[in-house]
Amino acid sequence: MVVKLDMTVSPDPGKLAAGVHQWGSLIQDWRPVWSDIREVYDRHQVEHFASKGASTGPKWAGNSDPDVPNVPGRGGGPYDKWKERRGHTGGALLMTGLLRDAATGKHGSLQKETATTMEMGVDGRTVPYAIDHHQGNAVDSALFRRVVQLKQRPVIRMAGSVLGDKSVFDAQSNRGTFGYAVRQLVQAHIVKRRQIALDGNPAAADRTIATILASRTR
Repeated sequence: MVVKLDMTVSPDPGKLAAGVHQWGSLIQDWRPVWSDIREVYDRHQVEHFASKGASTGPKWAGNSDPDVPNVPGRGGGPYDKWKERRGHTGGALLMTGLLRDAATGKHGSLQKETATTMEMGVDGRTVPYAIDHHQGNAVDSALFRRVVQLKQRPVIRMAGSVLGDKSVFDAQSNRGTFGYAVRQLVQAHIVKRRQIALDGNPAAADRTIATILASRTR
């Protein structure tokens, strides 16, 4: 039995997958595991946005001269100043809050899960511009009335690995990474199920799960 954890930035299917070996067959319904993994993921993403990327790798590039594009027309000017005049002082990727919400488990996030599969990430149907920021694409901007080259600001990143660039699970065996936390959660839930099946005490597995849920990841 192989269970895959698919994390997708729509519409680009950059995925990461965690394979679970045959001893995972003790668990028939993985939804309690998914719930814990989603809790770790949401907190990971909240830290990622609050630190402007610094908690997971290089900090996002900011809007600073001479790179600030100018908003044309009356009331225009440098984009960062234009945002400030409208009360948008949160910085990069936070003008409306929609992208942050979608990336941190709120409205616009992927919530699909079954007994054996789950999906997390940003729903591109709700926030179609997420992939442009994630990849640093050139976009035709109605605001600037021209094509604008966006700076790459990864919406989802784990320990420096940008989702969609490569399998971020393969290189994440180090303590403190998101991938490490996921592996530890899966193992703890399997050990817990084994203890219950053998009429044992699952307290140690429960403590491990609680410790992981209280830990930060990068």
